[in-house]
Amino acid sequence: MKFNKYLWELYSSSDAGIKQVNYWSNYSKNTAQELEISDNNELLEQLKAFKLHKYIKEDRINWFHLAFDFFAEKKFTIENAKQIYRNWIEEGIIINDFVLLGKDSFEYWTSKINFISDILYALYPEYFFPYVFHGEYYKFQNICQEFEIPIPPVPIKKDWESRAMFYIEICESLLEFRKFSGLSPGELCAFLYDFALNVIDQTLDDEMPRPSKAWFVGANKNNFDFLDKAEKFSWDYWQGNLEAKRGDIVVMYCLSPRSYIHSMWRVDIDGFADPFFYFYNAVAITLPIKLQIRLTHFDLKSNPVWVNNSLVRKNLQGINGYPIKYNEYQELLSMLEIGGQRVFDLPKLELTSRLETDELKDERDVEIQLIEPLLVLLGYEFSDWIRQMPVKMGRGERYYPDYCFGANPVRGEEYAKLILESKLEIRTKNDLKEAYFQAKSYALRLQAQKFIIASKEGVWIYQSQNGSYIFDEYFNCNWIQIENPDMLYELKRRIGKSVVLGK
Repeated sequence: MKFNKYLWELYSSSDAGIKQVNYWSNYSKNTAQELEISDNNELLEQLKAFKLHKYIKEDRINWFHLAFDFFAEKKFTIENAKQIYRNWIEEGIIINDFVLLGKDSFEYWTSKINFISDILYALYPEYFFPYVFHGEYYKFQNICQEFEIPIPPVPIKKDWESRAMFYIEICESLLEFRKFSGLSPGELCAFLYDFALNVIDQTLDDEMPRPSKAWFVGANKNNFDFLDKAEKFSWDYWQGNLEAKRGDIVVMYCLSPRSYIHSMWRVDIDGFADPFFYFYNAVAITLPIKLQIRLTHFDLKSNPVWVNNSLVRKNLQGINGYPIKYNEYQELLSMLEIGGQRVFDLPKLELTSRLETDELKDERDVEIQLIEPLLVLLGYEFSDWIRQMPVKMGRGERYYPDYCFGANPVRGEEYAKLILESKLEIRTKNDLKEAYFQAKSYALRLQAQKFIIASKEGVWIYQSQNGSYIFDEYFNCNWIQIENPDMLYELKRRIGKSVVLGK
């Protein structure tokens, strides 16, 4: 949805909206934080030696004072704000020949962006904005996607300089959006941190999807206390795999000195790239189940299934976000059960296809490796369907159903006896509902009596009832079930070529 001025005015005139706008509009230097460096006595002594006492306050660097002095060197403009920020990052911060931050301190800028942006917004709210999404860049991405705010792509993981500069890039994007929408700096902050977040929260799916993949992550001694005290609904961000999806299983391995599998978790937020997170790749994990049996690296090396795993052979180097295959996870459960662990409560991977998840990267992979082989088994030939048939649907717009059977593509006279819409994955009821409405619109437009939705999880068949369809009334099966001759016969009876095309 685009920014809606009417909805915004309703919000900004409400008690909650007025409170938020006032808070951010009256943001001042008193709100700016100070970075504590009391554990770095050497740096403090150097500041004093260079007679820079004014930038020290109770063993802290007074960054607000420092930033103000640097920006105040010239008359403030948006252009010189950007240039000064760029100079800080590319050349470091040098005061009276004293190097406070070297030009290679790019990691500092990424890790402290919440704090730095807080100060910069307090100084110059017309250009900067306070970035408060520490470890939660996906929220910022979701807001920009929902309200169609164009932002630059996230820099690659190893490009620390670009990651440090990324804050200034999104400042420019938000400045353009703010001016286009007619918002003040305070209104922009209220929009981002209250109005938009509430909209995003309403679109989230509360249902935890069934897991389709399992992943390893690692914990060091700094994480042990959190893991040991974790309760049923404990939740945290963790270094993970960008391909991880909500509902997936996370196997938590404690590194040295423990060196054993500690617990099982579930992914709560899809994997995402966070330019301001040191490890870059992140997921959110929750619903931990602590294990009573401690499987060690030695146990994995001694197992006939796990001994050939590349991660095990590399002594678990690169464990964070490492994918676990279906047979490996099943063997892990078996090892735990043999050791005396109750595995009934542990999350299970459902085998819906003989193909590993990483073999199906997009919808076309699903079509080539799953759907089209099934269509052949149902008696169809490649000439029996039209892929991506153009269909005019209101105001001259054209849409393209993935597969049309028994179709007439003549413009103005389009029709089809059966529609099939393919998706990469359908893991929740909301996923199915979204695909359902899309396929239903095609079926109604083309007067089809049936339509199929297919993904790597399986197929859903809908039958027209008195010229309409009902969302909760469908026939469903997965790809493993289709291997059963009885299930294949049932599909032929419902959607086989002889039934649909009469041939």
